[in-house]
Amino acid sequence: MNTQSILRWTLLLVVFGSVGVYAWQKANKVDSEPERAATASDTTAATVVVTYFTTDVRCDSCRTIEKLSRQAIEQGFPDEIASGKVVFRMLNTDRAANEHFLDDYEIANKTVIVSHQENGKETEWQNRQDVWLLLEQPNEFLAYVREPVRRYLDKN
Repeated sequence: MNTQSILRWTLLLVVFGSVGVYAWQKANKVDSEPERAATASDTTAATVVVTYFTTDVRCDSCRTIEKLSRQAIEQGFPDEIASGKVVFRMLNTDRAANEHFLDDYEIANKTVIVSHQENGKETEWQNRQDVWLLLEQPNEFLAYVREPVRRYLDKN
């Protein structure tokens, strides 16, 4: 093998290796809109903040939980969202700024937290961890996520 052949094979390996790494990163990358961090003004005005906590690694079930949680809130409370009484957000606990939520809410894995607020301060919250058990039952899933939101709204 001459120098030119070695150089050709080396360049081919670099190119194919780069393409492989790029494809792997794309396949394992978090969706382009995975995190919708509510601004301070969003959560200060809200009486109910619904947060789907995720990580960088997202399986099909994780994506389904996000989709159904978002649907539960956006379709179940459109007027309350428009008025700012209800906020839906998605936060990634792999981000340094969000790591404290793991301790704050005693989160062990991806979950939905429904938080009641009064005067911009959290007064109580519920971990809707059973969303994992309701993935195959969309109607029950929607009702399960909406229940504490309705209850918290009724308090105000």
